[in-house]
Amino acid sequence: MGKTKPELPDHIINAQKSLEDKISYHFVDQKLLIEAMTHPSINNSIHSDINNQRLEFLGDRVINLIIADAIFSQVADEREGVLTRFYHDCIDNITMTELARQLSLGQALWVQPNTDLANTDKVLADALEALIGAIWRDAGYDAAKRVVLSLWKDKLATRPQLEKDAKSRLQEYALKHFSVLPEYSIVDRTGPDHAPQFTVAITLNDQSIEAKGSSR
Repeated sequence: MGKTKPELPDHIINAQKSLEDKISYHFVDQKLLIEAMTHPSINNSIHSDINNQRLEFLGDRVINLIIADAIFSQVADEREGVLTRFYHDCIDNITMTELARQLSLGQALWVQPNTDLANTDKVLADALEALIGAIWRDAGYDAAKRVVLSLWKDKLATRPQLEKDAKSRLQEYALKHFSVLPEYSIVDRTGPDHAPQFTVAITLNDQSIEAKGSSR
């Protein structure tokens, strides 16, 4: 049987219109919205290969770029490792699912009937990525950025107490309590050049401790 043009149920059409209102973006090409909100599970029942997997692939990259750029611009006083932790906190599946649920995105999803797929965390997170990918395809970077920053606004604004690396925490503690910095010394180095093992001693307030690791 040939592929047919999918006919959305009325309740899905209404939910998708509501979704556009919630994100303050209305598609020029409505087919992109339909594609973004069509789960692969529906394909057999509508005899169509239209689903959101390709847009999900694109949207994942679009979100990553926009969030990384926002964090880079917002957090100017932290090292790469701290930026990375903040970034992953913003784009993990927990956050994606929370945002999708806030949008009631599941109501706009076309999934296999008589299943709970539209309420599944992974399906919701994937659909949100597909939605952003669809906006990118419909109107480009600026439109996608505006929607992403609006949806992630609270997450980016809260900026959790980012955990500093152990060396930074120790130096802050030393300055606060003893007004000096710890002293570091390499006690031993073993192993080949491509996989060295260091033994480092740290001395503070007449106390010393040693630790081993693959970097100093």
